[in-house]
Amino acid sequence: MIAILGEALIDFVGSKGSDGKDLFYYYNGGSALNTAVATARLNASTLYLGKLSKDMFGKQMQVFLEANNVKLVPWLCDVEQNSMIGFAKLDTGGSASYVFYTQGTTVTELSKGEILRVFEQYTAIDYLLVGSVAVALEKSGNAILEALQTVGKTRFNLIFDPNVRPTVIDDFARYQQRVFEFVKLSYLVKLSDEDLLHLFPAKSLADGVASLLKLGAEQVVLTKGKEGLEWHNSQGLNVKVPAVDNPIVDTIGAGDTVSGALLNFLQENNLKRSGFITEEQAREALSFAAKAAAVTTGREGADPPKRFEVV
Repeated sequence: MIAILGEALIDFVGSKGSDGKDLFYYYNGGSALNTAVATARLNASTLYLGKLSKDMFGKQMQVFLEANNVKLVPWLCDVEQNSMIGFAKLDTGGSASYVFYTQGTTVTELSKGEILRVFEQYTAIDYLLVGSVAVALEKSGNAILEALQTVGKTRFNLIFDPNVRPTVIDDFARYQQRVFEFVKLSYLVKLSDEDLLHLFPAKSLADGVASLLKLGAEQVVLTKGKEGLEWHNSQGLNVKVPAVDNPIVDTIGAGDTVSGALLNFLQENNLKRSGFITEEQAREALSFAAKAAAVTTGREGADPPKRFEVV
């Protein structure tokens, strides 16, 4: 089973109404929710590991996740805490900037003990993805890290997607160190070129990738927007594939779709920690992820593809 641990939230995305006035449309969102949906739509058995509120937004997200065949942890549903809210504004190129309202929400109030309880109950979890806002926030980031450190590096094939969000980071030095601790536990780190430059501002992309491998990640997948995707590993693998050249509507959910596609590929091909990945496998995985992401960027909102839309 694949499990996704992180934030499910409501995205209010800025746009224009038919009268030309500014307005916000709201969507189910959050990196973990998007990745869980992307993973499930591509036909993998998927569990969302996170709290969902009893408020109107939490109910909406529960219905949405279940409609997309994402399994939920029953005792983490209908909790008292309110849902997290994010506001996104798109620029002329379709790239989004964000502001999040986080304190006292379902994301920040998920505890280390609750995470460990899920790990104990769901023993079939093989691949686990964590990252994004849930890791950037001090309280939730530390809870997730401590839970993973408690079960140890070999419990899961851990996929880490930092998805750096500077607007929610209170202390970047502490955040950076927390990210490095996640990298040490990771089987695969997937991140964008922008994420990598945030984490290693004084280094080139190549040196940043080398630093992640030196910290302990076995595999690194780097996404570079229209410049494509790259796969690097500690055995010297260096594979690049181009992005699909398609009209961009918006980029929300594109990186999460890449994560979902990679998770599917890893599971289907039984690629795990301490195993060997061929150049052909890496190229096939990146091509699959690029095609899936192109579907998402070609339509409005985070709307990952179903399997038949990619294959």
